[in-house]
Amino acid sequence: MFIIFGIKRMVHRLATVFAMCGQCGSPAAQVVARRSTWFSLFFIPVIPLGSKYFSTCTLCGVSTSLDKEHALHLVALAGQTSNQSPPPGPPPPGVIPTAPTSSPPLSP
Repeated sequence: MFIIFGIKRMVHRLATVFAMCGQCGSPAAQVVARRSTWFSLFFIPVIPLGSKYFSTCTLCGVSTSLDKEHALHLVALAGQTSNQSPPPGPPPPGVIPTAPTSSPPLSP
């Protein structure tokens, strides 16, 4: 009888936040993710062994380790900004408003 066991790592993307990169110093999208490590039995994850949080800059590709509180705070900020709608009124200077366009009818 064989018992197949091992360790499996899974990465879950939690949010994408626009922030300043600590490595390259430019404003870019930062992907906040959680890496979970599991003990697996017959290729099925059974027991969680731990998890770590990190952010990755989409411009330079450098990953930075985060603590759990900071990562969850960034996820909450991303959730707040995605639920906000643009303020009513005219757009600010330099922003070109776009109107929905309809395609002209096709001629037979």
